[in-house]
Order: sequence, then structure tokens, then C-alpha cells
Amino acid sequence: MGMTMTFGKYKGKTIEEVYCMNPSYFSWMKENRMTNKPEYQEFIETIPYQYPERFEWDVDIRSGYQCWKCKIAMQIFLIYNSEIENELRNGYPINSDLAYSKPSSLIPFAKKYSVLLEERYSKVTDSKYVMHICPHCKMHQGDNYVVEDNEQETTLIKRMRIVFEQGVWKENQP
Repeated sequence: MGMTMTFGKYKGKTIEEVYCMNPSYFSWMKENRMTNKPEYQEFIETIPYQYPERFEWDVDIRSGYQCWKCKIAMQIFLIYNSEIENELRNGYPINSDLAYSKPSSLIPFAKKYSVLLEERYSKVTDSKYVMHICPHCKMHQGDNYVVEDNEQETTLIKRMRIVFEQGVWKENQP
């Protein structure tokens, strides 16, 4: 059970209940400079991961990641919660939000940027999830390689903010 609201008309309801009933309530909190409240912090740290297609995400496309099997360089697609400052974003070890939980809707979007993603089985997690695929040897690159144990230096190719609209991911133009 998640954190409950401690104020306002939703007092006593969980963050997820409030989001499902009235997602704009958290936008109202942000507009009214209530982002320091624990309820807002809990919201941005949990809800986007449960409903990734309802939120904007920052994406870095990086080159120079070496496939663990064939050792040939490939591009990777790293995703960040746009509401949270991530101090590791500009360096390495590499990290990424939505590790092990990327929606399959990202597969065609990533392909536009020469990044192959597929849903494959992982022995490490004993589950299927969307992961990077080496374009050279077609070996899957589990998130344990790409975003957990990765201390490879890579080069930023493109940084953008994306949003899911009308059934597809799009670069969000400011």
C-alpha cells in the first residue's frame, strides 16, 4: 500500500487512488508550488513507473556501448524521469529509469534512432522484458549489462523529451 494524502479533498486516499481518479491534481500541486510535499515526491518517484505512457520522459541516445558478446559498438536508448534530477546522467556508470520495465510501445520509436529494442526472455530476471538488441550479432543486451554493470564510456548523440500521444511516442517539441 502506498503513501496516503495528508491534506485536501483527497486526505486519506493513496497517491495511486488520487492519480487514477484525478491525474490533474498533481499538475495542480506543481502549479501551486507544492512539489516539496512528500505526497508530490512520492507521486513522481512511483506513479510514472507504473504508467509510463502517461508521462513525459527524457531520452539520451548514446553511441559506443560495446555488445557483451561480439564487442562491436552499438547505440543505446536511456530513459530518465523528467521530474527527477539525475546526477549520473552525464557520466558513467550508465543508468536509466524504466530499466526492466520499458513499455513495448518504445520499440518502433527507438528504431527511428537506430536502436534495436525487443521483448526477450532474461535468465537473470527469469522474465521477459523490453531490452536492447545488438544490431550486429542480434544478441540481447539485458538491462543488467546496459544500465547496472555498465562502466563503459559512451558518447551522447541526441537528448530529447518524449511523450506518448495518439498511440505513438513522439519527440515533444517545447
